[in-house]
Amino acid sequence: MNGCLKGILRLVGLALLLVVGAVAWWFREPILRTASRYVGRHGTALPPVADTAVGAPTPKALQSTQGKIEKLKQPTGPDSVVLSPNEIASLVGSSIDWSVRKSFDSLRVELLEGTVAVYCRLDTRVIPPDAIGPLAGMLNPMEPLRIAGPLRIDRPGVAHFTVQELSLRGFPFPGQVVKQLAQRMAGADSTGAVPLRVSPTFLDVAIHPTGVVLYRHRRRSS
Repeated sequence: MNGCLKGILRLVGLALLLVVGAVAWWFREPILRTASRYVGRHGTALPPVADTAVGAPTPKALQSTQGKIEKLKQPTGPDSVVLSPNEIASLVGSSIDWSVRKSFDSLRVELLEGTVAVYCRLDTRVIPPDAIGPLAGMLNPMEPLRIAGPLRIDRPGVAHFTVQELSLRGFPFPGQVVKQLAQRMAGADSTGAVPLRVSPTFLDVAIHPTGVVLYRHRRRSS
């Protein structure tokens, strides 16, 4: 008798969960709007391209980037060159492996002091449903993604962009979840770093809001 009662209770509990899930799906937009009143507004617009700080990849910027990197290769060339936001966006866009790059569009790069923030619209169908829990059912096919962190050159030709912040549809994820999501959505390694193929010509970088400095030689630690 107790076994039957427990079985019935389990069925009732399962039915309630299904009803709650269905209601959450049908009324997902009002729920998200209500939640935003308590946790702040979460804009879904990508940052506009500006003369400083925010850039987007363009063929002209990519050509200019390649030209500046070529200057570093010359024996009599400069010790460093400065890339604009558009140029660094073009460098990032062309450096990401295509298996990852094809899952997003509308790339934007924002330069902060010591940090790069990458914005895009992500194809959410590439995210395993178990990676983001209940939020999975509330996402549109394309949603705004923001990832931010430092960029470093580990060895000639290989850079790593370490994801320290990650937000999807304007909702930031806690630190302990960021690494896992970075691995699933951006191809990050076990440390949360996304590998980038870069020219072996420069061995160090310095990130500022007005531009990124590429150095031919590694700087001495101060």
